[in-house]
Amino acid sequence: MRINKIKKKLKNGELVFGTMIKEAKYINIAELLEIAGFDYFVIDMEHASYDMSDIAGILQYARKTEISSVVRIPRLDYAYVAKALDMGAEGIWAPHLDTVEQAKDLVRFGKYPPEGKRGTAVPLFRTKERQEFKQAADYFRAVNEETLLIAQIECAESIGNVEGITAVAGIDVAMMGTQDLSLDLGYPGQGTRPEMRAAIQKVVDACMKNGKAAGNHIADIDELRYWIGRGMRMITYSYETNLILDRGREVLKLLKA
Repeated sequence: MRINKIKKKLKNGELVFGTMIKEAKYINIAELLEIAGFDYFVIDMEHASYDMSDIAGILQYARKTEISSVVRIPRLDYAYVAKALDMGAEGIWAPHLDTVEQAKDLVRFGKYPPEGKRGTAVPLFRTKERQEFKQAADYFRAVNEETLLIAQIECAESIGNVEGITAVAGIDVAMMGTQDLSLDLGYPGQGTRPEMRAAIQKVVDACMKNGKAAGNHIADIDELRYWIGRGMRMITYSYETNLILDRGREVLKLLKA
């Protein structure tokens, strides 16, 4: 049975580092990011053009590597959660998760009974790991244990409900949606404002209180380091496109000096 390494690290109180992809559709992107040293990558189905046929090959190739895969689904919907997991995703990142009931729905959609209501499926690529278990119940219990569920907190309502959201059994991470939160609070793009930092700190505090991990997804390295210092442990840096742009500009600057 494949172990979800980022879930294991987070349970042990460790930091994990990843990035998000929004353009790359070649299946070995996972291997490239693994070689770069990332612990995980996130496929962005919320804002990018990926469909289910695009992500299937990427996810199944990723399972042949050591890097963990997460899918940010377009919205909280059973079909998106179940299909992404059936295709091989090790984690589900649900955007705009604003209420305790939505957090419970994410668990219901993402976990097999008795923890949830996920429909039974053993895709072809998982047949071998299924055969490692004599009892079906043991297999489904193990899959539940290795599935990572991430609630994205990105508006005033979710900030107000964050203690309840992070208290839901089965929710592993509260991930900041800093840009959308800044829009909702009336400070577009001003993630370092005192009001913004106070709101984000509420998320970190709620996670610490309830034994969950807090995370952030932004392209500002200094701000990510700031939040690491305050207890965030799931650090998602920017997108693969920005990694290419950043390195390309750096190289050209050196060559032209």
